[in-house]
Amino acid sequence: MLGHIGLLPQQFHQLGGYRKYGRSEAEKVMLVGDALALEQVGCFAVICEMVDGAVAGAIARELTVPLIGIGSGPHCDGQILVTNDLLGMTTGYVPSFVKQYAQLSEQVKGAFAEYAEDVKNGKFPS
Repeated sequence: MLGHIGLLPQQFHQLGGYRKYGRSEAEKVMLVGDALALEQVGCFAVICEMVDGAVAGAIARELTVPLIGIGSGPHCDGQILVTNDLLGMTTGYVPSFVKQYAQLSEQVKGAFAEYAEDVKNGKFPS
């Protein structure tokens, strides 16, 4: 089982968007407690999303399992980034922690549009 603290994508709209977690002492205590509880119930690692970097570092020092960061600073045991964000395929708001290494969204849209046109016109490679 993989644990997850901080921003939970399924709560994005309820929360009103992206924000850093752990900026208050109360949130810091809650995040550390949640991470330790996830480790205690058997998680092999914990994802830490949009958590203040210093808080993420404190959590990483407390855990014996890896803490994997998504926009949570350099003190985590590992880092991940959503592929669509990395490739520049995300439309609309892009979180501040995302570095887009390419801008593929227009190419992908163009490829699907060309494919749809070929299907409409009965053009298929033989």
